[in-house]
Amino acid sequence: MSTNKREFYVRDLVIDDEYDVIDSAASVEDAAKKMKQLGVPDLVVQEKGTEKVLGVIADFDIIQDVVAESKDPKEVKVTNVMYVIEPVNLDTLVTEAFERMQNLAVNVIPVMDNGKLVGVVTIQDAWSYVPDQTFDDVGLIPVENTKLVEFWFASVCSIFALLLAVIFPLSGIYGFFYGELGDLLSLFGTAEIRGGVIHFYLFEAHGEEFIAPYLSLVALNGPIWVFIVINSILLIIIGIFFLFTIIYTGYSDTRNILAGKQIRFLIPAFFVILLILEWSFFGIAFITLSSTPTISIDLIGLSMTIVSIILIILAMFRDYIFRGKESIRNTDEVA
Repeated sequence: MSTNKREFYVRDLVIDDEYDVIDSAASVEDAAKKMKQLGVPDLVVQEKGTEKVLGVIADFDIIQDVVAESKDPKEVKVTNVMYVIEPVNLDTLVTEAFERMQNLAVNVIPVMDNGKLVGVVTIQDAWSYVPDQTFDDVGLIPVENTKLVEFWFASVCSIFALLLAVIFPLSGIYGFFYGELGDLLSLFGTAEIRGGVIHFYLFEAHGEEFIAPYLSLVALNGPIWVFIVINSILLIIIGIFFLFTIIYTGYSDTRNILAGKQIRFLIPAFFVILLILEWSFFGIAFITLSSTPTISIDLIGLSMTIVSIILIILAMFRDYIFRGKESIRNTDEVA
């Protein structure tokens, strides 16, 4: 058996001829006016007096490099803002054209034929042909559309991880530690014994008719409670970022858009570290008390934290869980 996968070329695509060019001596203001007039987001930059393609100027580049920098668009030349990308020709592989755009994170690449500009190809045009070139054979569970399944799997994992690790402890469904109020009088600085169980949640300790914000414990018990509050705030912020990055990178995979490893791995890993630190800070806070109270771990809270960490890891390494079905690959194989 040998693998025979059809190769697609730029000539197989519908070349976009609804484009325009702009002289390399033109200003960014000229480019913006032309984009507005023609209703296009990109212009191919050609060398003044020739048909040599120098690059492409995009509306996003104007916003990012000129408007956001408070530069005068009348004074800035298009050559200072454009991105430089090697044009393709009609016989260039679609995968190669796609990779050039993907590596630069741009949307358009010029197409040349016999030294003349004949149009442009967008990354969306090329993307629709790219999945036919690859087969995902890494993973445990065979599925028909690995990228789509991985996107939904990672999204669901990240949502449940945020709920179990942050939202539920924040809302008081379960906490981190608990103890009898009578054993915690020195911690709260009170001589009144009302009994009842005290649960330690994300920002405060709760009991029957008793609430103590952690910041109120700093004066009696040291700055460790400040660290707990700060870490709890970071858990919420980074948790939201974590959810966004997992969904964003999963969607990027479905569109074959390259997402950096920093986005895909660092933020989820930081979220895991914060979860571990939260438990560690509570442990330090109780160990350093002048009198040693009887404190117990909330087993439900600990279990949910462990489950959350597992879900985060599964979301991060979703590529190793699902793979393409053999039947799909076999359609591309011939004896």
